Amino acid sequence: MADFDFDHWRSLAERDPEAFFRARCSAIERFIGAHPAEEARRLREMQGYIDCVRLSAGSPMNALRSVSRLMEEHLAALREQGAALRQATERLNAAVEHLDRLEKIS
Repeated sequence: MADFDFDHWRSLAERDPEAFFRARCSAIERFIGAHPAEEARRLREMQGYIDCVRLSAGSPMNALRSVSRLMEEHLAALREQGAALRQATERLNAAVEHLDRLEKIS
């Protein structure tokens, strides 16, 4: 994303919306195509969902809000999974320490 030129994309969207959407689709496909098959499949599913949200939103601002909510939901789920993983790791470490102590006693 370091080479993303916002002004170029904005100008293209203003000058020629059809060319903008063709270039947008091409850029998305290049990005997705650069990933392994399984990851690319998930990225295409997510992009399809984003496109549906964008089309049904009614305005760019509503689309932004909807996609932002989706991202927030995913981040919240990741936080919950991370917390559960930390708890499981702590329980596993405690069990290993307990086994080590038992092994030393034997």
